[in-house]
Amino acid sequence: MSYRRFKENVRPEYLRLKDAMVTFSMGPDKIEALAKECGAYFKVDRVVLIHTDTMREYIESFREN
Repeated sequence: MSYRRFKENVRPEYLRLKDAMVTFSMGPDKIEALAKECGAYFKVDRVVLIHTDTMREYIESFREN
């Protein structure tokens, strides 16, 4: 199995800030604020990573029935 094929079938566990902005359709300030609130924000050196599963669960908690 080639790396390209493997990569297409796997959902990333962490996203960089710019990718998270596209995925969650929010601006950088809002993404950072929400990610810090729910514990999905990680900064390694100068790279900001967002844990996608934690962020999705947190956003889903705002759903109104």
